[in-house]
Amino acid sequence: MEYEALVIILSAGGSPLAGDTLDTLPDVRATWVRVEREGSAACLAARVRHPDAPDRFRDRIRRWGRPGVDGDCCATGAGSLK
Repeated sequence: MEYEALVIILSAGGSPLAGDTLDTLPDVRATWVRVEREGSAACLAARVRHPDAPDRFRDRIRRWGRPGVDGDCCATGAGSLK
């Protein structure tokens, strides 16, 4: 079964958010992405499709944003948001 979610990432510290930022998440496909910037702040909003139940996806995306914290998602740190 495939699920759909809305992902919103806010960055106040100038993280390099781009339209392909979510590409580093395994088994996640973005169907719509928008990135807005103002000064050093950025916001990414995306509609994504994924195989995880909603609670599992929420946990997975939170770990992806914090590499090295309890999880197998971003061992490389590719999804790091500072």
